[in-house]
Amino acid sequence: MGDVYAIAGGKGGVGKTSTTINAGIALQEDGYRTIVIDGDLGMTNLGGVLEIEHDPTIHDVLTGVAPLDEAIVEGPAGVSVMPGSGRLEAFASADPANLGPIVDELRGAFDAILIDTGSGLCQETVVPMRLADRAIVVATPDSVAVTDARKMIELGEHVDTGIVGAVVTRAEPDTRIPEISDELGVTVLSAVPEDPRAAANEPVVLESPGSLAAQSYRTLADKLGTMVTAQPSRL
Repeated sequence: MGDVYAIAGGKGGVGKTSTTINAGIALQEDGYRTIVIDGDLGMTNLGGVLEIEHDPTIHDVLTGVAPLDEAIVEGPAGVSVMPGSGRLEAFASADPANLGPIVDELRGAFDAILIDTGSGLCQETVVPMRLADRAIVVATPDSVAVTDARKMIELGEHVDTGIVGAVVTRAEPDTRIPEISDELGVTVLSAVPEDPRAAANEPVVLESPGSLAAQSYRTLADKLGTMVTAQPSRL
């Protein structure tokens, strides 16, 4: 049975989607059958970042108008992707509460399931957090982002989802990672440096493989790989 990871952040723009995409691709390349899901139903952008246009979407599956398998498309490096829809009416009719049966079915087909959640305390965050086996919190070094990330950790504790650690994005050479770790109360699994060259192209693990950012995401994937229940399929 596959392991489900919620990629959460207290505020928008901290790098949840990039973390989901790059860690997912790195896990896939390590031999784990991996799917990344756009669970941020109101502000979907995972498919857009990957330049994937595909119908049906997760919104269509949630509303019951499309089967699950038709909403999954192959992405870069063979990672599976379930993108969302940018249409307002799709968001209005999609109920995050229906995500449970989707995740249950995906567990039988994938080793690792990464869900890009909504920002802040909303249903698009709470539902995936409840369903996940583990959660990863993403924050920048900004004090507000760290404070909001702490709220996500408290949410995980409230819904009995284990927080395996944090990812700090836009890290600078003088960023005090140990202090951020102490403030969050969890281990910082990876610090992704600010890298304008890498930021211009996504996914950085493929487009800028030699960058420090790509190496940081691969470090994260290596650590997640030690937690995945299933052995690498080496597909």
